[in-house]
Amino acid sequence: MSVVEVRDVRRTYPTSPPVHALLGVDLTVAAGERTAILGQSGSGKSTLLNVLGLLDEPTSGTYRLLGEDTAGYDGAARDRLRSRALGFVFQESHVLGHRTVAENVLLKLVAAAVPRSERAPLVADVLHRVGLDHRADALGRLLSGGEKQRLAVARAVVTQPRLLLADEPTGNLDDGNAATVLDLFDEQARAGVAVVVITHDPRTASWADRTVRLVDGRIEPGVEA
Repeated sequence: MSVVEVRDVRRTYPTSPPVHALLGVDLTVAAGERTAILGQSGSGKSTLLNVLGLLDEPTSGTYRLLGEDTAGYDGAARDRLRSRALGFVFQESHVLGHRTVAENVLLKLVAAAVPRSERAPLVADVLHRVGLDHRADALGRLLSGGEKQRLAVARAVVTQPRLLLADEPTGNLDDGNAATVLDLFDEQARAGVAVVVITHDPRTASWADRTVRLVDGRIEPGVEA
């Protein structure tokens, strides 16, 4: 089953002169597939990630997420689909330092309107899976870099998304912590989650089932999309 179906997607920013960030991108990502997107700075990687994450809209072309054509969705509809179907992990963990580990995850469930009675069991389960259950009451600012990134993964997956998007998630991590994060992504892929990672990290590129290379807003010829 395809989670992501992108067809002839273009994104032009109306600056002077216009910036053509994406120039006819075709991409399909199946459930359980691990895809790494590579490319130089300015190649369109971040723009593509923003389109996939419903943070930006294509100028033209079609983006279907879980079979739903996202064209014409208003802000509220995009927010609902993003909350229901997507998880995000970034190079900077964006952990709330003044909140506990458990509260960092809980706030994601509140934002997703998960019923109150379901929240505590979900928080306990996901913190156990990422190996942070013993740190549940620690403030976010007291975590190590690797712990913060594991917390970021926990926050991204606690709502059981169908598509996990990650932007340089291992770029700031040593080998051990990078391997831990990729193992957590593997767990998601085995559960049927489509995992898409933007990376310059060769460790992550070699981990993926396939790599897609963007060059000047286009997928490099010869890459299976």
